[in-house]
Amino acid sequence: MSESETIHLAVDLSFYHTDFVWQRAGWRGYPRYLDPAYYEDIARLAQRGVLDLLFFGEAAETPENYGGDHRAAVEWGVRWPKHDMLPMIPLMSRVAPNVGFGVTMSTTYHHPFHVARLFSSMDWVTGGRMAWNSVTSGYKNEAANWGFDPIQPKDLRYRRAAEHMAVVDKLWSSVEPDVAVLDTETGRFADPDKVHLIHHHGEFFDVRGPLPVLPSPQGRPMVVQAGMSAAGMDLAGRFADLQFVIRRDLEGMQQHRAILDQALARHGRSPRELACLFSVRPRIEETKGDADERDRRWMESVPPNAGLIELSNVLGVDFSTLDGRMPLGEVTEAVRAQQGHFGFFEDAVRAEGPDMTVEEFGRKYILNQAMTITGSVTEIVDELERIHYETGANGGFILEGCGEAPGEMRDFVEHIVPELQRRGLSKKEYAGTTLRENMNA
Repeated sequence: MSESETIHLAVDLSFYHTDFVWQRAGWRGYPRYLDPAYYEDIARLAQRGVLDLLFFGEAAETPENYGGDHRAAVEWGVRWPKHDMLPMIPLMSRVAPNVGFGVTMSTTYHHPFHVARLFSSMDWVTGGRMAWNSVTSGYKNEAANWGFDPIQPKDLRYRRAAEHMAVVDKLWSSVEPDVAVLDTETGRFADPDKVHLIHHHGEFFDVRGPLPVLPSPQGRPMVVQAGMSAAGMDLAGRFADLQFVIRRDLEGMQQHRAILDQALARHGRSPRELACLFSVRPRIEETKGDADERDRRWMESVPPNAGLIELSNVLGVDFSTLDGRMPLGEVTEAVRAQQGHFGFFEDAVRAEGPDMTVEEFGRKYILNQAMTITGSVTEIVDELERIHYETGANGGFILEGCGEAPGEMRDFVEHIVPELQRRGLSKKEYAGTTLRENMNA
């Protein structure tokens, strides 16, 4: 949700420790790989930039799509390892007292009671700064880790997700905001009349309730949903406060927002109840061509088949068995059959054209997983401002995983954010202590 037209800012940290980024300069100087101090420093940087949210994606799997086994993913550190990043949040929240945190948990593999209790508890730990990224999990190896082989059909996963999110909503509502009495004279702790059973009996879940957690400091944790399929958009329209959106051009972003607003209307909600954070990668260019040169040097450090490994793991198709010179249009049905991230691929084909080869797209995907904006600070902010207002000024931007972490985030905080603030487009200070308060400011 975003009640103002402020540009809200987030960073996707999902692959800051994998996908060829681990070998970059940002990781040097820390005692060990995945040292918590690294993420604490990122949180401090976010606080300095008055950023709203730091986000961790999740898929509890070891990819085996390229070559039919885990060797390529493990050898080159592509979407592997995948630590549970939830334990990092308390550490980061202590050094960044206003920044919000989004963590992913699957509706397919986790019980709604566990999700509701965990995120309410984490909201207390962070003082009201948690967001739950609800996903239906489209990776077959992850399914096998949770005991589902083959992966459950997509329509079933989305039916389950709708019921799961409805149960979480009921549980978060089962304890009224003013339940606590805390009367030290009488010893009366809380009002039992403000705690309610939910008695949910559905297709997938039976949950009695109530939730044995005090209401969270922000009322309830915020809900994020990033699905780009028709089912995902409908789920967001029904339940989400925020949606992360990967579209590769302005036209795709505008179309996405229009479809999302239709989904909101179907569920009796207004556009302002759901904010979009569009994924972007700003590249500050001091002299013409220097941004391309930095990317060229980065690409020299990755294996020749790196792009195909990435696409295999994201789309579920073993591109080691296909001719890399095949056009994107010829692999569409193979991607669709995986029942996973077809919405992302469909948008890429629309934006890049069906004649781009798989190999070309794979290399481009490593560099630019979403929209890339290159230019001077002024030119980049001009473009961000244009995109923001031409998509309804309802949300903001999330920085995608990048080639220099946290170097590109630092460039953003030190150069782009001050220009956004100078123009009155983003906050100079936090509006409150909770994520919900800051997203509405």
